[in-house]
Order: sequence, then structure tokens, then C-alpha cells
Amino acid sequence: MKYFTRFLLLTIAFALTTSGLLFWYLRDFSFHGLMFFDNGYLPHPLHVLVLGLAMIPPALWEIFLLENQVSHDH
Repeated sequence: MKYFTRFLLLTIAFALTTSGLLFWYLRDFSFHGLMFFDNGYLPHPLHVLVLGLAMIPPALWEIFLLENQVSHDH
């Protein structure tokens, strides 16, 4: 179950990264609306992209730690 949650977080991170990049492409890679106050307080696709990218290293780190614990236990 520990692995499931870590891999689920990793999957969500990659999904956020992919969708953020796709939606930013659909906006022609525009930076208009990057600030919340000039976008009606809606998230810009770049915010989603950065969130996804920020989630990947911690999720991978947790998976590596779990693998290290399993290899040391045997």
C-alpha cells in the first residue's frame, strides 16, 4: 500500500505536468493571465505545469527510500 500511494502521487504529478503543458500550448504559450489578479483569479496552465514538476522529485525520492528500506531488510 505504501508503494501505491507513492506511485499514485507520481502519476498525478505527470498528469498535471502533461495537462499544464498541453493547455499552455493551446494558449499559444502565452504568459497573459499568469498573475491571478489579471486572470479572474483562475490558475494559468503554467501554474499547473510547475505544480506537476514540483511534485515529481519528492514522489521519486519517497519511492527510492522505500526501495532502500526493502533492500536493507532482506
